[in-house]
Amino acid sequence: MKFRRWLYLAHRWLGMAMCLLIGMWFFSGVVMMYVGFPELSRDERLAGLSVLDPKALEVGPDALLWQLEPTQRIAALRLTAILGRPAWLVKTGDGNWRGMFADTGQTFSRFTPADAILASEVYASASGTRANGIEHQQQLDMDQWSVSSSLHPHRPLHRVKLNSPNGTELYISSTTGEVLRDTTTNERLWNWLGANLHWIYPFQLRRHVAVWHWLIVTLSLAGLTSLLTGAVVGLLRLRLRKRYRGTDITPYRGAMKFHHILGLVFLLPLTTYLLSGLLSMNPWGIFSDDLPFSRQLAAYRGGPTAADALAMGITPISLHQALGNAVDTREILWDWLGGTAHGYILDGDGNRHPLAPSPGGELAQSALAQLQQVMAGYPLAATERLDAYDSYYYSHHQRWRPLPVLRVRFDDPASSWFHIDLTTGELINRLTARGRVQRWLYNGLHSLDFRFLINRRPLWDTVVIALCSSGFLFSSTSIIVAWRRLRPRHKARGSTPTRHLIRGEKPS
Repeated sequence: MKFRRWLYLAHRWLGMAMCLLIGMWFFSGVVMMYVGFPELSRDERLAGLSVLDPKALEVGPDALLWQLEPTQRIAALRLTAILGRPAWLVKTGDGNWRGMFADTGQTFSRFTPADAILASEVYASASGTRANGIEHQQQLDMDQWSVSSSLHPHRPLHRVKLNSPNGTELYISSTTGEVLRDTTTNERLWNWLGANLHWIYPFQLRRHVAVWHWLIVTLSLAGLTSLLTGAVVGLLRLRLRKRYRGTDITPYRGAMKFHHILGLVFLLPLTTYLLSGLLSMNPWGIFSDDLPFSRQLAAYRGGPTAADALAMGITPISLHQALGNAVDTREILWDWLGGTAHGYILDGDGNRHPLAPSPGGELAQSALAQLQQVMAGYPLAATERLDAYDSYYYSHHQRWRPLPVLRVRFDDPASSWFHIDLTTGELINRLTARGRVQRWLYNGLHSLDFRFLINRRPLWDTVVIALCSSGFLFSSTSIIVAWRRLRPRHKARGSTPTRHLIRGEKPS
């Protein structure tokens, strides 16, 4: 009896503490289905870039690469447009960016507020955004819409207001002069009801990553404990045979009755929603692998250095020839495969065109051979070409992934699967056995990313909204019960105590 009493008390007070939070998670989850956290999408970024003019290319990347130590690792090399001018960008192994204008050879220094306004004017003109008097708002380290760790090498950021009809604001890198993020009035408004609520995301908290991480883990555990103790209490108080008052299966009335029944009916989706939310945080590193993918990626690429990049021999003349027949070129990017560079052109529609197309199947053969060398000692289990998305490699929630790809499976302790872009040879990702489990326990259970649903929208929308609405309704009954218990009471003389309704006792 003492255990049962503590069980009831734990559920009662945890439930009252968590009901608003859990209701908020369900409500904000529906908002996030349609309004994601602000970012500059791939299509938006390409639309805002000026078309590269081959005639303006006067300087190759060597002038920039010579400024690096010969052994400095190269993580990325691209020719893009900065302030409407062709420019070389190099990302070094330490995550920092270096840049140089390809028309004059001028090395980048810190970009000023005036530069940020010019970058915004170019972006608005290229993308067709109507701007009415562009204003530099501030130079900042971080705010609510720029918390992503991917922006760290570009800080401080310039925030620029376009005064456009949709209230667009841009975030400009002070390191490279690139437009990195855009937000609109609708995105900012709905994210206060969506992602910022769902992730508990005020930037003052989010900038302290460890504190934020463990806060979410702790709250998720508290929510699960409240739900599971309620499940036990609900089953203990349920009577299907010897019913209460002759016909009722529950001893409760009013909001408590709905709370009891809804909690049992929707116990499974409620539990999986909270559990998968907890697992999305990868608590205690349960889904982390012993060997980081970054090390395998570096070995696959061949660990290019500044000296390797210099040996590529990229010159303005060679680029003039490569771009001679190209139309609407927005960027040229290079990636490495076993120390060999492969360049490709990116046009305004996101199509990728290799600078030097390889004979049929040669790139795939080279990529497979290099990956086998990286995984030396472990047998190749299977390979398959994917021309369409499947359950493990797919595009959803505004996330773009290239096709076709080669999936390569190895018989190693981690049961690794790799995906290789067959257009560029890029090693896209790795899925180990733990990663595939996380895919189902998080993406599957939390956002219902099942192929039979996400490929049949609006069926996916209907199912997710129905379940979230049920969870919100259940949480609302908790809020009503908590309010009635905590509100000040004025006991009338001769009134009958109501505490027995909570414990399911008979009135004396």
